[in-house]
Amino acid sequence: MAMVAWLIIIFVFSTAAYSSSGEVSSMNSCSSPAVRLYWKKHRMVLDNGIVQVTLSCPAGNIFAIAYNGIDALEFHNGETNRGYWDIVWNKPGTRVAYDKLRGTNYSVIMENENQVEVSFTRTWSGGNSTAPLNVDKRYILRRGSPRIYVYSILERLQGWPDVDIDQIRLVFKLQTQKFNIMALSDDRQRRMPSAKDRSKAKKLAYPEAVLFTNSTNHHIKGEVDDKYQYSNENKENRVHGWISENSGVGFWMITPSDEFRAGGPTKQELTSHVGPTTLSMFTGTHYAGKDLDTKYRNGEAWKKVFGPVCVYLNSISPQDDPFLLWEDAKEQMLIEVESWPYNFPQSEDFPYSDQRATISGQLLIHDRYINERLMWAGFAYVGLADPGEVGSWQTQSKGYQFWTKTNKEGYFIIENVRSGNYSLYAWVPGFIGDWKYNHDLLLQPGQEMELGVVVYEPPRNGPTLWEIGIPDRTAAEFFVPDPYPTLSNNLYLNQPTHKFRQYGLWERYTDLYPTHDLIYTIGISNYTQDWFFAQVPRNIGNKTYEATTWQIKFELENVDKSGDYTLQVALASAAGSELQVRFNDRNKRRAHYTTRLIGRDNAIARHGIHGLYWFYSINVPNRLLKKGKNTIYLTQTRSDSPFRGIMYDYIRFEGPPLTSLLSANSYHL
Repeated sequence: MAMVAWLIIIFVFSTAAYSSSGEVSSMNSCSSPAVRLYWKKHRMVLDNGIVQVTLSCPAGNIFAIAYNGIDALEFHNGETNRGYWDIVWNKPGTRVAYDKLRGTNYSVIMENENQVEVSFTRTWSGGNSTAPLNVDKRYILRRGSPRIYVYSILERLQGWPDVDIDQIRLVFKLQTQKFNIMALSDDRQRRMPSAKDRSKAKKLAYPEAVLFTNSTNHHIKGEVDDKYQYSNENKENRVHGWISENSGVGFWMITPSDEFRAGGPTKQELTSHVGPTTLSMFTGTHYAGKDLDTKYRNGEAWKKVFGPVCVYLNSISPQDDPFLLWEDAKEQMLIEVESWPYNFPQSEDFPYSDQRATISGQLLIHDRYINERLMWAGFAYVGLADPGEVGSWQTQSKGYQFWTKTNKEGYFIIENVRSGNYSLYAWVPGFIGDWKYNHDLLLQPGQEMELGVVVYEPPRNGPTLWEIGIPDRTAAEFFVPDPYPTLSNNLYLNQPTHKFRQYGLWERYTDLYPTHDLIYTIGISNYTQDWFFAQVPRNIGNKTYEATTWQIKFELENVDKSGDYTLQVALASAAGSELQVRFNDRNKRRAHYTTRLIGRDNAIARHGIHGLYWFYSINVPNRLLKKGKNTIYLTQTRSDSPFRGIMYDYIRFEGPPLTSLLSANSYHL
């Protein structure tokens, strides 16, 4: 009987959401109370009979969200610490500052029985107390819908001061006594510790990580909790949130599009974590470092719309399975994605579908050493982002990005693109490097652009002699050790695909290699078991670490003197590291190749299996090699912290170019 009731609830929520065009359905309009705007104790209330949203005036913070008889936000928190926007910023050379983007004026943009949209604005008038930005925060409540739509327009005018912006986000602090189950995906959901549990826990070596040593909650005693263990990639981060088990209520953050997020589809960001806290991260330096810092210089003007994102609330009987709320949230997420771009926000800065462009084509691969003919770039990532160098999309945050995946034959279509000037980028799982179309593209409103066939020639100088790993921009295929039993998060026990999210795995390298470093022998070793997922310093005691040198041993029947060899090295992560490469001479004072100091993504410490992607094509003169046994020495030289290190994505050793292929300067369709 409970399941029947639940299915009825799902049906009502689904049919009451939208028509395919995004309009409120007729059933919704006729059967639901009208949306109202009224005042309560000098605060603005938006009320559609299902959800009541209370907003502070003129600041524009979310003071309360009432739904199904409960207030979702933590009422013990102050007015500015319940639901709010904030940014982390600084002027160059000054300390980092924190701005909650408080409004100074408000206005009603739209008010009728079907929709209310309100705006809270702030105009920068100089000074250093707030970021040099004009702010317009918008909230929308629609008839018959348990959803709150939130977006913001941030703007800089020409000639304004230089500024760096590290982070832009939307934050919700939920009721501590109500919300106890967190869900990020089908395999990442659990009853969570409380903020009180964390306050009593032991702090670990890296900030934000704690160990529950003396908790009265026996379910979490002996576990580690760290908000970075719950991060997700943009392309996977569509819905996450919390369940109030006792009340049978769910609170969900739905992000229907990535167009306004920084760093492209593989950028990792925070989601929900102990608090209970739910975030919508728009711009952040996590898993990228200052390479993704948004810098405005020389009076640069800028404007960007962040969102709308959707706060969705649902409910069931407290006697029913609480995880049914997650199943419904996933269904509602699909509705929101299908409805993008929304046709109801009232800002002229948010274009509707008929004001957007479409681009399509087919991406093919040309690698003569694999196939003389062109190959389909199946399931490749193809995207539009600001004009830049090859691969620059992963460090872009000022503009918009639009990504899709090709089908198995390499065909792609990118829809609903905002008009503007873009570069077309791509990367293909199974192939190294990045691709960029050879012309920038100016897209006009309503335009449909067909590119036809475009070809990516991945980096390649000669035939493959051997390879380690899979070129997929992560270190997931390599050996990830078991966590320390006393430092585990039970959510990820017995989950091989999430094993890397455990705390303290960097220290396991010293356990496995206490006196000597990793040695990998081509033809004998197996990278899934014998290649540690991260090259980190060795702990030699007394908080002291030493650099590590990994060896790759291989044999050559003969050294081909017709040309040079190539070592292709793709890195999935780098954190304050320097990779030096030597061939057959470990003690050579000057390395044959060095990356110099690279990377600030901190993925090792923050439980990510990748950060930013780095690629190096290293020329290997044949004189450095010898017939028979050879050794490549890979040294990560920086060792003043346990968190410095690199993750490899893929390594390939190539022979000299084949004369027969060098003479062929065309390919066959």
